[in-house]
Formats: sequence, structure tokens, C-alpha cells
Amino acid sequence: MRTVRDAQGRNWRIWHVVPQSAVLIQTSPQMGQGWLCFESDGDKRRMAQPPEHWATMTDAELLELLSGASEVKKTEREAEKTVGE
Repeated sequence: MRTVRDAQGRNWRIWHVVPQSAVLIQTSPQMGQGWLCFESDGDKRRMAQPPEHWATMTDAELLELLSGASEVKKTEREAEKTVGE
């Protein structure tokens, strides 16, 4: 796991996710090799097929990956939890 700070001062936690579900691997081949998860204050993003050396990249390089990552939409349950906080 890595943590980087963006230009707006937000801290982003970054980690590699490896799928265990054969269904996910079969239905979403681009995610079959895993993805990087970026998370900051409830905002989540994913980057499929991350570079193998992501853990040793500089903060600037990781922020560049973040800029190209896809936003993860909150599920209805997650949205309800956010409203209740």
C-alpha cells in the first residue's frame, strides 16, 4: 500500500487488488490481472492492468496513474451510509 498527496492536498491510499473470482476474470478480462485501487475520503478510482512496478513508482508517477483511473460509482448502500454519517 502507498499513500500520496495530490495538488489539492488530498491523501490517496493506493493498493493492488487481485481478483479471486473466476466469474470476474471471465466476464471482465481487463480486470482479470487485477487493478490499482485509489481511495481518498470516500472517492474511489480503479486502474485496470497496472504496471508491475507500481509500488516503486514516484509519487508524481502514481498521481499520473490516478489521473487516468476510472471513477468507481458508489453503490446505493454506500451512498446511504454516507448520508447517515
